[in-house]
Amino acid sequence: MTSAHRSDKLSENVTVKNKSLFASPYYVLVVLILGDFMMGLDALVFAPALVPLVKDLHTTYDLAAWITIIYILLSTAVMPLAGKMSDIYGRKRVFIAGICLFTLGSLLSSLSWSVYALIVFRAVQALGGGLIMPTAFAAIGSMAPPDKMGKMMGILGSMSALTMIIGPNIGGFVVEHFGWRAVFYINLPIGVLTILMALAFRENYGNVGQHIDVIGSALLGLGLGSLLLGVNQLGSHPLTDVTVFPLILAALLLGVVLYWYEKRIQEPILDMKLVFRGDILSINLAFMMLFIGLMCTLGFTATFAQVILGLSVQDSGSILTPVSITMFLVSVTGGVLLDRVGFRPMMLAGGVIMAAGLGGMAILVNSSLSLAIDLIIIGIGAGIGIIAFQVALMSVTPGKEKGASMGINATFKGIGMMIAPAAGGYLLNEGMKGTITYGQAFMYLFDVGVLTTIIALGLIMYFIVRSPKTAVLNTPPAIQQ
Repeated sequence: MTSAHRSDKLSENVTVKNKSLFASPYYVLVVLILGDFMMGLDALVFAPALVPLVKDLHTTYDLAAWITIIYILLSTAVMPLAGKMSDIYGRKRVFIAGICLFTLGSLLSSLSWSVYALIVFRAVQALGGGLIMPTAFAAIGSMAPPDKMGKMMGILGSMSALTMIIGPNIGGFVVEHFGWRAVFYINLPIGVLTILMALAFRENYGNVGQHIDVIGSALLGLGLGSLLLGVNQLGSHPLTDVTVFPLILAALLLGVVLYWYEKRIQEPILDMKLVFRGDILSINLAFMMLFIGLMCTLGFTATFAQVILGLSVQDSGSILTPVSITMFLVSVTGGVLLDRVGFRPMMLAGGVIMAAGLGGMAILVNSSLSLAIDLIIIGIGAGIGIIAFQVALMSVTPGKEKGASMGINATFKGIGMMIAPAAGGYLLNEGMKGTITYGQAFMYLFDVGVLTTIIALGLIMYFIVRSPKTAVLNTPPAIQQ
């Protein structure tokens, strides 16, 4: 065979290879789904393990609570850094690093000999989880065709709802038949499979000429950690308490120092012009407000069903099934619709429907049937709105900053998810003291959800006015084609 023929044959082989399954955005989507599914499932299957874990490790519930608190704190604090790292080193590398850490943390957690060891190993898991989430959504923004963005984002987002459907059932079965350590075994085969599949695709994305802002990252992590820990303590302590006020004050001071420092260096972890740009800031704040409203409802629905509606513990455990199924279905179909009509009307529709559902929780729910109907309405709004928010954010974010932007967005979401339990904990504690009735406590909590959702709607309107009407998804190729 001549040299020319060999060259032609080689070109043909390369062409065939580039058209293979591993070069498809849908293959990458499957890999991202596996990672996101594993992380979401872990949070839900772990819940039934708390009681046997406390007995087996001879610890207390107060100390065991730190197993969850440390995970939320570290995973949320590391998300902005994860997003920036994915802009520099590529989505694939950071995603695989996150899966490796999460899987390693799962293995170590299953071997824990004390509650202190378990807290440390959950911290390893948290670092991995913090790398996975923003990187997965940034990867979709970097490699999905613009006309398929809503569909692919909807499929990825639907995994959270799917884990809500199957997670508690799997967790209860595994804990009952195999013990609490087995909830961590579930992650091992999924993690290994995800790593192997992620290694198969090749990526062009990344700008290794940039550098990590170490000082800024440390200031950001410490500030977020102080803020989230302080907010968490507010659920059971007043603002003036020694375990709350110093943490909130430290977070504010660290925020001021971070802002001053980031404005003066060339490659900041947070581009302050981008963070405080009107359209981007408004959509992140709206996202946070929506999650406060969502978690004020969903986070306390089971308790509401037991205390106010008189449902049994078993029945209240499945009360969120309607909203989970609705969010799963609407996330996928809403993503397809978003590709046709655009993110602006979908954001508005999602916010309005959520506000209506949360308002119904405050004034209309008086039976399990009315509760299920109202949760379905909330699920429709959330399924439509959350995906539209993330697509909208990517549409106005420069391509080279998409990872950092998704990391910041995930952090705003995490803060919202921490504020809601603090508000609920405070109001229910007041109900326990007799200062207000339990009925009033839940009504006030749902009113908070309605108020934050209305604020989110105002921010959505501001975003629609401020964002360029010609904003499109600028998607640099993430996969070698």
